[in-house]
Amino acid sequence: MVGQLASESDKNEAAGFNSVAQATFTETATRKARSLILVLAVAGLSCLSSLTVSANGSHPHQDIVARVEGAALSYAVDQGFEDVEVRVRPLDPRLRPAACGSELETTRPHSGRALGPVSYGVRCSGPTPWTLYIRAEVTAALRIPVLKASLPRGSILAEQDLEYVTRRVTTRTTDLIGTIEAAVGMELQRPLAAGLPLRHSQISPPELITRGQQVTLVAGGVGFEVRMQGKALASGAEGDRLRVTNLSSGRRLEGIVLADGTVRVP
Repeated sequence: MVGQLASESDKNEAAGFNSVAQATFTETATRKARSLILVLAVAGLSCLSSLTVSANGSHPHQDIVARVEGAALSYAVDQGFEDVEVRVRPLDPRLRPAACGSELETTRPHSGRALGPVSYGVRCSGPTPWTLYIRAEVTAALRIPVLKASLPRGSILAEQDLEYVTRRVTTRTTDLIGTIEAAVGMELQRPLAAGLPLRHSQISPPELITRGQQVTLVAGGVGFEVRMQGKALASGAEGDRLRVTNLSSGRRLEGIVLADGTVRVP
């Protein structure tokens, strides 16, 4: 069974902030409404099927599958995932659990995972109790930026280098860069091919200072500022703590690399 939510597929933003905002609001509301309807439909189907008993007196497999589908879909949506799909592994036809006289109960995976291969428990507390553990595969759609063309190591990413695509994922991808804005201005730490998603481990702020470079040291407080020449003892990007030598006094200091390439020292 598939929980189908509306996904964002447009790669280019339309002109006009008001129309874009309205379209986004409408699409989000529609997606949430469809998700709720689908979850309720699964629950309703499960309740109806639980009243049915197979010809051989066993509990209907479709009821067990519907319970797992509904639980997996609901859990993934609650975790914030969109366009969720659930595929339950078919039950062995030789499996004949006793017809359950009460509503089936489901338990979530012990791992807490919402996506990927998961195992849900289905339990009957009726006159002849039983518990089954059913495997399922859960995926969701994720809109992420990717490279339009292959780029070498050391490239500084610009907005025109990137575009959005929608990919299906089976795990929570905290390492992926989620927006184009977060990648613009960053430097590639390794060559990357076109179409590949960007990971935090693959990009970093560009180095503004290289080891051995002569730099301007900035010190001072409210109302005054002193500038002097120094030498970098390491390389650094904006925001990095950097060891430097004051060329006037010979003292070694630690400062913060500023956006203009200077180093603020105590």
